Amino acid sequence: MTNSKTKIIRNNLNANAERIFLIGSVLISLGILLVTVGGSWDITNHLLSKPDTFFSPPHAWMYFGVTISLIGAIVSFLSWRKLKSFKNSYFSSLRISLIGIALLSSAGPFDFVWHSNFGLDGLLSPPHLTLIAGMFFCAVGGMVGISKFLRIRQSKNYHEYLLILAVMPVWLAGSGIISSLSLPFSNTDYFQFNPEPTFAFIVATLGFPLLISMSSLLILRLSNFRFGMISGLGGLFLLIYSSTAIIPNFALIDSIMFYSLNLIPFVSVDIILFLNKSRKALVFVGGLLGSVFYMVYYPYVMYTFNESLLGKLVSPSLIYFVYFEMIDDVLILTIVPAIIMGMLAVFISERASKKILKVDV
Repeated sequence: MTNSKTKIIRNNLNANAERIFLIGSVLISLGILLVTVGGSWDITNHLLSKPDTFFSPPHAWMYFGVTISLIGAIVSFLSWRKLKSFKNSYFSSLRISLIGIALLSSAGPFDFVWHSNFGLDGLLSPPHLTLIAGMFFCAVGGMVGISKFLRIRQSKNYHEYLLILAVMPVWLAGSGIISSLSLPFSNTDYFQFNPEPTFAFIVATLGFPLLISMSSLLILRLSNFRFGMISGLGGLFLLIYSSTAIIPNFALIDSIMFYSLNLIPFVSVDIILFLNKSRKALVFVGGLLGSVFYMVYYPYVMYTFNESLLGKLVSPSLIYFVYFEMIDDVLILTIVPAIIMGMLAVFISERASKKILKVDV
């Protein structure tokens, strides 16, 4: 009888430690979500030539997010030490998160020193690359932690909506990496870091479609094909992107209605997969999601393709007009590789989800 009670107590203690670990993972993901929002806002401020210092509002928002993620990492570490079972399963999440936190924590002082010595910094500056790498590692760590908990504990259905919070920072951080390698926003008075136009064209054409499809299909698999998850994820991405990249630029506000139409492909994919979950259907929707990347990443993606196709000097007030001036040429040149990359994401997401959901006692 005593052994039975002891076992029950140990199981309860382990369950409590797992719940606290979940809270830590949620804080990590939430923090990175705030960081990515601040980063997108910061890019818009650069385009609008607003004063850029280490203490600007976007930077404050970003490092507030870093603080939340740091707290989440500490909570995760302390709770992980108390685990009696599934310790190995949760360690992968913790390890990835700690690598990310180390990078994020070093990015702040690095960024301060950089601004103090060189003033305006570009998108590809060393501090920003450190920050973006840290964001991505933390986002992946948080996503893995949340997914592992839901898998191990077989939580109630409504808990699966935490996966939107888990996957969204990964999508946004991944977008940050691709944008850094493709957008011409890295030349300053001291350094010329802009990517070569053809290289940037290829990175955007292959990277963005893969990321859109990968993120959407990953959340679908992690949630066991739950209806509405892709729509929720896509809708949140569009809301964040429009709030930080479109609305702050008064010249683009009228295009909000156009941008909102991007929700249609995500809802359509949800409906298609609700009716048919076959491999052929998955490949089809993967290609569909990849094909709309030029619209989903409006307006910034225009700058990448402008470098190769038009070479115009584009002011913030002309973004809308140049974007539509190029749209036919961009779609003709990118539609096939974009569809292929979207289809490729079907198979990558399958392997990734199996690895994430693997449980080690």
